[in-house]
Amino acid sequence: MKYGIIIHGPEIIDSGWASKIIQLLSKKAKVHAVAAGTMCKLAVLDSFLEELIDIWSLSKPSEAITELAKECDCVFLLNHGKTIESGTVFGNMVADRVDVEVPLVQVERPGNSDGKVIHRGDVNPDVYWLCRKLGMPLVHSESARQSSIRKNDNIKIRTISAVLPGESIMVNGLVIGYANTEDVELIFEDGLITSINGGQLKKHGVEKLTSYIGKIDPETAWIKSGNLRRTPVLESMNRERIDVHKHQLCRAVIINHEAERTFELARKADLVISVGDDTTAIAGSILKRLEIPLIGITDGDRDNVLAENEYCEGSTIIQVKSGFDDIVGEKIKDLFFPTSHPEFPSKSFLEEQILDLAKFHIRHVIFYPLESNY
Repeated sequence: MKYGIIIHGPEIIDSGWASKIIQLLSKKAKVHAVAAGTMCKLAVLDSFLEELIDIWSLSKPSEAITELAKECDCVFLLNHGKTIESGTVFGNMVADRVDVEVPLVQVERPGNSDGKVIHRGDVNPDVYWLCRKLGMPLVHSESARQSSIRKNDNIKIRTISAVLPGESIMVNGLVIGYANTEDVELIFEDGLITSINGGQLKKHGVEKLTSYIGKIDPETAWIKSGNLRRTPVLESMNRERIDVHKHQLCRAVIINHEAERTFELARKADLVISVGDDTTAIAGSILKRLEIPLIGITDGDRDNVLAENEYCEGSTIIQVKSGFDDIVGEKIKDLFFPTSHPEFPSKSFLEEQILDLAKFHIRHVIFYPLESNY
């Protein structure tokens, strides 16, 4: 027997339940565990579980399920939503996007009184055994199935579950508004977000979303509210360098409001250029674990979707005038990135070029020097 395990979100890693469930299932079959999502991969690194959980494979849960189902007898989705309702809705949305012949089993909120194991398809006997070990009830997915989409001609309305007043609302990694109530709906017209019921639209965020991604399918869009990582992060400990590809020359990549692609892009880079405040904060936290410096272009318009603010030694944060991070970012992309991974003589060479390019818009610059410079 071989079981595939997809782990979604950082909470189930930080709580220790992901590793416990992997160890339990390993007693019954050969397992292959994959982290889905940027924050989940970050939590894997913080827990030193990268030898147990694959952080380099596909990020989207539906894609990972489809691939693992080709060679596994059963696929498990491990998740810890804000509530059992939001976690079940998430699992249903993922299940609706896949067409697999093997059973799909969702372990939702283990360790909590409302936690459940939700099975889709035939029940594998080992699932009963797992439920007993975890002390969790086994339920049919139909018992909690609900649609988060309503349609009216060219208008689609997507309900966002488990939202708290004041939380930011992200669509495909960009903050597009804020919640005023617990009942929030996003209004899409011909693939564009036009308003928020129960919330306030962030016009600049919607413009960025449209500029970088174009029209959005509300049925497949990644939508999240609140902080990207709700669980506390333990103090970082010294660790061995992650095996990323290094060159004699400085091989750089640019991340322009696509923080969720940091793992994918950074694996082949010696330096990362990030554009946008939250993008720089998220990418910085990841790259610190990978020991890769970045040059961040920000304008102080951060939505604080990630509480921590960490950067690798050798990083530089360039804050420009309000609204100019995108402008400077586009100039950097046009001038220095004719290919996806251009090479430069050194990090300092590219840094000097970028500082000169942005010199008329700079507010201030923060350097994170190497320890050897002290």
